[in-house]
Amino acid sequence: MRKAVLVGMVSCLLGFGSLVSAGEVRVGFVNLQRIKGTDEWNRLTELFKTEVGKSQLEVEQRRRELEAAALQYERQKLMLSEDAQRERERELQKQKLEFQLWAQDRQKDLEKRQAEMTQQIWSRVMEVVERISKEKKLNFVIDYNPDASKVTVNFEKGFIYLAPEMDITDEVIREFNALFGSSS
Repeated sequence: MRKAVLVGMVSCLLGFGSLVSAGEVRVGFVNLQRIKGTDEWNRLTELFKTEVGKSQLEVEQRRRELEAAALQYERQKLMLSEDAQRERERELQKQKLEFQLWAQDRQKDLEKRQAEMTQQIWSRVMEVVERISKEKKLNFVIDYNPDASKVTVNFEKGFIYLAPEMDITDEVIREFNALFGSSS
């Protein structure tokens, strides 16, 4: 397996090297982490937080209702027959289980919704990156670590050096906000 990966990497390097020597390769890089500071990202984040807040209120309301039913049973327990007590306890257990399953479903729905919203925004970002790359005739656009002033890469370990003037992050953010900031 390692041998196949090594052969693949060497082939890619040779192909990349021939493109570079022919002067055909143009590489840009973008700090995708900065996209999280855009108006559109913040708008979708706030929408999601609102959705989460509503869901939490609904879960809390149902939990209180279940607790109130359990408290009411405890107050009335001594006045009920043993059969009525067992029936009421089974009913409360059933309600508790239904609540737990419902709350888990709500959580899964929220996680799915968050994944959909994240996918939606990254899809839009990739649309903008592709458009700018075509305009600038870039062959590669690489996401870089926002904490590094330069990105140096050793192909063996997955790193390459990129000139800072190739950073298109600001342009991506401007166009992204222009295209999607107020129209969504």
